[in-house]
Amino acid sequence: MPVSIISHQDKQIILIDYKPCKNKEEMIATAREAASLFKQQPGKVLAVSDFTGTYGSEEYMNEVKKLSVEVFRAKTEKAAAIGITGIKKVLLKSFNAFSVNKLKPFDTMEDALDYLVS
Repeated sequence: MPVSIISHQDKQIILIDYKPCKNKEEMIATAREAASLFKQQPGKVLAVSDFTGTYGSEEYMNEVKKLSVEVFRAKTEKAAAIGITGIKKVLLKSFNAFSVNKLKPFDTMEDALDYLVS
């Protein structure tokens, strides 16, 4: 399941796993699934996205920006990401320029999770 709730140091974190996505449509569907789960949570959430082995697209970025305004902005306490390499660094910079809640990149999942619970 691409979107799930995990626990780290007794705190709940929404894991958005884009690794299984094979195209932009699956990435967009995963982002929408994440937005749905965010809406179901009481209060603000911690979230980590795993972009390992994925690629960005204009359509995906446009959808995530829209969801950010509609859902993520109001519901995110802290957000982290792993797997940000190559062109994804440029896309993340663009997203962070637009976003109130900055998505902080990390090299490992453990570092990302530790940041979220700190």
